[in-house]
Amino acid sequence: MLETYFSASKMRAHLRSGPSGPYVDGFAAALGRQGYSADTAVRYLRAAAHLSHVVARQGAMPSEIDLAAFSEHLRSCRCPRAMGGRRNHHTIFGARLFRQHLVEIGVCRSALAALQPAEPCLVADFKVWLRKHRGASDSTIKLYARDAAHLMAALGAGATPALSTSLSKVSLTAM
Repeated sequence: MLETYFSASKMRAHLRSGPSGPYVDGFAAALGRQGYSADTAVRYLRAAAHLSHVVARQGAMPSEIDLAAFSEHLRSCRCPRAMGGRRNHHTIFGARLFRQHLVEIGVCRSALAALQPAEPCLVADFKVWLRKHRGASDSTIKLYARDAAHLMAALGAGATPALSTSLSKVSLTAM
């Protein structure tokens, strides 16, 4: 799909290099489906390649894209192949769109999911127990798990091992 926007094979090779290279053609197709003009799509594709190379220099994977770090990088960017994508609204917006594309295809987690803390193992086990032994519905499990997680947070980290030990002594299947 990059052939639609770039005639030079060297530029297409540059865009496809880096850790996000396998996803650039899909991003180009998505931009075309969404009705972006060729000029705008070119800017956004260059921004996506710039983002990809910055992420690679940081030693991260495409699933770990940090737009705040990229924005900070742009303040003092001296990348030789940035091609005008150093500090303007096209660069930032193109990077955001590329990250959103990666979220949509399952490469990145959404920003909301990334901000949510990981579920404690005890809560995960509780959810399994509710489904298996109580036949609870998904909505009930979601509500109970939320409350259980809040309770564990209120009790603090020191209470988790003691609670876990106490529960392992009780036969949950007998309840």
